[in-house]
Amino acid sequence: MDDRIIDKINEWTTGGILPRTAGVALVRWLTDAEFAAFREDIIALVEAENIDELEDTFGSQIAFGTGGIRGRMGPGPNRFNTHTVGLASQGLAQYIAGTISDGATDRSEGERGEEEPGVVVAWDTRHNSDFYARETARVLAANAIPVLIFEGCRSTPALSFAVRDLHASAGVMISASHNPPGDNGFKVYGPDGGQVVSPQDEAITREMRRVAEIRRIDYDGAVTGGLIRTIEKDLDGRYLDVLSDMTLADGRDIRVVYTPLHGVGMTSVAAALEKMDYRDVHYVDEQTVQDADFSTLEQGIANPEQPGAFRLGIQKAEEIGADLVLASDPDADRIGCALPLPDRGWAPPPEELVLNGHQIGALLCHYILARRHAAGTLPGRGLFCQTAVTSDLAAIIARSFGMEVIDDLPVGFKHVGAAIQNMPPDMTFVFGTEESHGYLADARIRDKEAATGILLAEYAALLKTDRRTLRDALDDIYRAYGYFRDVHDSVALPGADGTRRISGIMAALRASPPVELGGRTVCRMIDRQSGSCHDLRTGTTAQVGGSRVNILVFTFSEADHTRVIVRPSGTEPTIKYYVSASTVDMDGSGDSIDEDRDSKEQSRDFIDGLAESILADMIGYCEQIEG
Repeated sequence: MDDRIIDKINEWTTGGILPRTAGVALVRWLTDAEFAAFREDIIALVEAENIDELEDTFGSQIAFGTGGIRGRMGPGPNRFNTHTVGLASQGLAQYIAGTISDGATDRSEGERGEEEPGVVVAWDTRHNSDFYARETARVLAANAIPVLIFEGCRSTPALSFAVRDLHASAGVMISASHNPPGDNGFKVYGPDGGQVVSPQDEAITREMRRVAEIRRIDYDGAVTGGLIRTIEKDLDGRYLDVLSDMTLADGRDIRVVYTPLHGVGMTSVAAALEKMDYRDVHYVDEQTVQDADFSTLEQGIANPEQPGAFRLGIQKAEEIGADLVLASDPDADRIGCALPLPDRGWAPPPEELVLNGHQIGALLCHYILARRHAAGTLPGRGLFCQTAVTSDLAAIIARSFGMEVIDDLPVGFKHVGAAIQNMPPDMTFVFGTEESHGYLADARIRDKEAATGILLAEYAALLKTDRRTLRDALDDIYRAYGYFRDVHDSVALPGADGTRRISGIMAALRASPPVELGGRTVCRMIDRQSGSCHDLRTGTTAQVGGSRVNILVFTFSEADHTRVIVRPSGTEPTIKYYVSASTVDMDGSGDSIDEDRDSKEQSRDFIDGLAESILADMIGYCEQIEG
């Protein structure tokens, strides 16, 4: 090792330029043989004197966040690499060994089979995902924990199904979902098939911190010894049977364009479309290729939440006269939908054609409940779940059909899975949704499932027989339940300084909340972290229930349907803003916003403008208080 590199790091540390924790970690990664493969990349960072990057990379340990670890691939304890994957795998192995020895499981005895307490491992199409899956497998196997691994890439919900179907102790999915191409992740699932939540995630984190040695075994040797086994292909058939069981109508006369956005969706969404006998499905050929760079997508963002991801799908739809476009993200747990406009077809820009996650959730919720109600198959006690940042429209629909509703879950579909697991025995899960295009309609899977979007094609086919469309159905929903406008934005603040700034913004909002946004008086600030509700008009404070999470909610009415939510992202260095505004609500002045006062178009325009104005004012307010 070149002494001048070490000397430079020591100078930065003693001079206060680089925190001591980062300097110590840097020296260790440069001098320890375990990290020899990363040495050249680290030296390049030091020689470039990229202090902020070095502090972010070496100043902290990658956090076990939303069900696991996720981040940029590269050297350092705060990056995704063989060391951090090894730590996570070893910590998981120690946690499993502890729960087995303690006799503790998350599954009732009636559900557990006679299989060994193995771990199912799956991966998506990202760079190095298969490599990290095998790294995970050989660490688990070295700890005498059997591993059941897929022979090829699969979707995240397929992993969730497999954990339950194979009666495994846990599951690991190697994926960073819709993150940029340079990211990857390690997501952990419990024996119920859902992502781990508190207290399991904290327990795994503690075990990661206790790791004294990362044990590894030769992969091929573990296969020969039977500790690592390939999952039989008949599991795929059982999984597709569950997806096809979702069907609620026979209509298939619909022309669909589907794109997996270079991910694994051909193994789930496309396979289900075929199994369910959709004969007029057309694929975006350029994006069925498993390309880890997501090269056909702007800035490599393979996210169906972003209208730009539909560009090629919309082109294909225009060429063939399709009725709708479906797109899933790389690990096929999120689904998006684009529809033509009645007067302009597929010609408008994607922003005008793509439905947001709230609208898809409302359509799916209404379709599922209405069809099941008509068929007499709604359960006596049916459960509907959604996260706190999701529009209230779907929850209002669910209540109208007599569902028992949980509408304040923390962000992350893992909390829907946990709610399913915690249901009383006489309750049946019916539907779950979140704003970021996550949907689930069958409890045999415990994570969001992109293939749920096939029900949009089924709904569209049913409507087409009456010369109507999904847009007509959405208008019907608005007329029956009220119009909702939902907008969101996020501000990226990368690096160690960004993390501090995000914390500072949240602290400043708590200390000095806005009193007016979008020309409307802010009624209350609900702090989900402290479990308190501050009435900004009276100065009084009350306690509220629910999980303790770092979310602030600012409301503009007694009903709270119009609100703005601010939270730090759990997976990206961003602060996120969500606004929902509705005709159902009362505005800040106490005047009713309803369609009796104005025409439908005027009323919707008013709500649209209100939502955009609240969003702009909140972002501006946060920039102001940060300064």
